[in-house]
Amino acid sequence: MSATTSTTTITSDPGILCFHHCNAKVFCFTLPHTCPHCNAPLDADADADVNEDAPSALDKGATAGPQSTATAARLLPFRLPYPFVRATQHPCAIVLRPSTGDFLNDYSNATDLHIAVTTSGGDIVEFDRDGLRRHRRDDNPREWWQSLLVGDVPEPWHDYWDEMLQQICAQSMRWSMASYEETSHNCYAFVLAFLQALGHGQLSEAAHSKTAFCEKYIVPRTTTAGKYISLYRRLRRNGVHVQRQQPKLRTKLKSSSSSANVCDGARSTGKVSPNGFSSNSIGIIGSRPRPKLCTIEE
Repeated sequence: MSATTSTTTITSDPGILCFHHCNAKVFCFTLPHTCPHCNAPLDADADADVNEDAPSALDKGATAGPQSTATAARLLPFRLPYPFVRATQHPCAIVLRPSTGDFLNDYSNATDLHIAVTTSGGDIVEFDRDGLRRHRRDDNPREWWQSLLVGDVPEPWHDYWDEMLQQICAQSMRWSMASYEETSHNCYAFVLAFLQALGHGQLSEAAHSKTAFCEKYIVPRTTTAGKYISLYRRLRRNGVHVQRQQPKLRTKLKSSSSSANVCDGARSTGKVSPNGFSSNSIGIIGSRPRPKLCTIEE
């Protein structure tokens, strides 16, 4: 495989598949011949469902009715969206990864996250205990192969993005190794300072508050990622996961003006829900994000 091909086509997407059957969702890496929940042959069952709705119409070549179409659609497998990206393939973006290892295999509830900025050319600029560093896109740093895309800007903003990033990086004393402080002057401080200088709508507005930025841009991404990680590890261990559909109950929800704030300056721990997935949790210590994606189920 050529170097050009490898930088554009390599993906760590494990390919999680999902299909509906016998009032359950089935998750797997490879489609089974029988339903893991009821043991019915999947092909024969799908044919029976479609034919039972309108056998004569289908035999005559007529269009199937809405009910038969819906039944067939429920049986069709689909691939779950992969929440992670390769940072160098997303220009002018804010990207997030574990400080060590990757999300799917190494992330745990005690792991810190690391945040950085990409340029219009796909270079990665980050600030950590080694000071300000820049990774060229051609270097394709492995540690950024599995990242979360926190936010980006449209192409007309790319030149200005690079200009403002260069101005921030030019403040060499501000982003030196000596100035780095783990809890107050770190990767998060660097990214927020850049976004404030950028002045790009809601993205920069939220950057004026570490908690507001977490709530609006980090928490939604980490919540999705946490669910995917828990499901992936369950499948890696068991090969298949069946999630039974719960009957819908009609209940009146009480409104409340005092909802829990997961970015209020204290660490909030998520709890595993009955379906095996987890709610997110994220904490802020000083100006350093200490996001716990969720209570990852090992």
